[in-house]
Amino acid sequence: MKIRTSAYVPGRMVGGMRITWQDGALTAALLFFGLAGTRFAARLQGGEPLDALAYALIVVAACGLLFRTVRPMWTVTVTIASIVVYLALGYPFGPILVSGVAAIYAVALYARIELAAVSALLYALALLPWWNDTLTSWVTWSAGWILLPGAAGVLVKLWRRSAVDVRERTAISERLRLAQEVHDVVGHGLSVIAMQAGVALYVLDKDPAKARASLEAIRDTSKEALDGLRSELDTLRGSAPLAPVITLDDVPALAARMREAGLEVSVEVARIELPDTYQLAVYRIVQESLTNVLRHSSPGVTASVRVFTVRDELVVHVTDTGTPAEFTEGHGITGMRSRAEALGGTLEADASQGFSVIARIPLPA
Repeated sequence: MKIRTSAYVPGRMVGGMRITWQDGALTAALLFFGLAGTRFAARLQGGEPLDALAYALIVVAACGLLFRTVRPMWTVTVTIASIVVYLALGYPFGPILVSGVAAIYAVALYARIELAAVSALLYALALLPWWNDTLTSWVTWSAGWILLPGAAGVLVKLWRRSAVDVRERTAISERLRLAQEVHDVVGHGLSVIAMQAGVALYVLDKDPAKARASLEAIRDTSKEALDGLRSELDTLRGSAPLAPVITLDDVPALAARMREAGLEVSVEVARIELPDTYQLAVYRIVQESLTNVLRHSSPGVTASVRVFTVRDELVVHVTDTGTPAEFTEGHGITGMRSRAEALGGTLEADASQGFSVIARIPLPA
């Protein structure tokens, strides 16, 4: 049996639409302000006492704001129509116009900008026939009580949209980082395991001790790969424990595992103080480069790893003694280049004289 789930938004369901408590609170405030303040506005303007119809129109105009988040066009239509009928019947200007301001803000925030612009223009024009002052005052009032709320709604909408875009970009960036980590950890482990398994099968009858050593290497490599994969999955779940920090000091151990898998590697790593992010990036570049050599090189090929500084640059140079060949960049090289570029550097891969990777990363200030 399938169970459908959806995100819960606090509020009250009315006719399949969810009205939030903020909508109700705004409506209540407009009702109180409209019903209480209109009597004083009528006295100040020397008008007649309001009847039941006037109060009913004030209530309808305010209640239109209940639907501002789910049906903003309903809100602006009901509210402005109530205001127009109210003014057409000769009732005095008063707090009912504040409901119109709130409706313009709502349609600008929750509907398309074009609809908000049309609604604001129609609202301003709808007030003009009953405007008892100069045209200049009407323009000024419309700018302050219609244009500004609409512009504020649009600005808030754009700000919220940009905030969502930032969160989405951050989430995408984190997913790509996790994918790259999984690729590097698992890809390296599987390559070493495959090579060690081949060695174990080849020497199983001739040299049981060496076959045993290869099987032990497979066990250790698979455990390391599983630990790395489990750590990344814990990170994805948001429950990652503190994991050991990978540093440049781990590069010799990486080279030792490669030697056990049959690839002779020489290592020269300068003593450099670097932030953890730089050391992890360098380690992963070296790891992926050596994994590519192990996976694609012929027997007898050797590799060298050099990590050093030149002026204000950190240089990572991994080469092998293989024969020139054409190659197509895959996920591994793309990931290495992304790691270098994330730190403001560059990475070049070449196979014209054996496989070679050179990463140049500016030293941190």
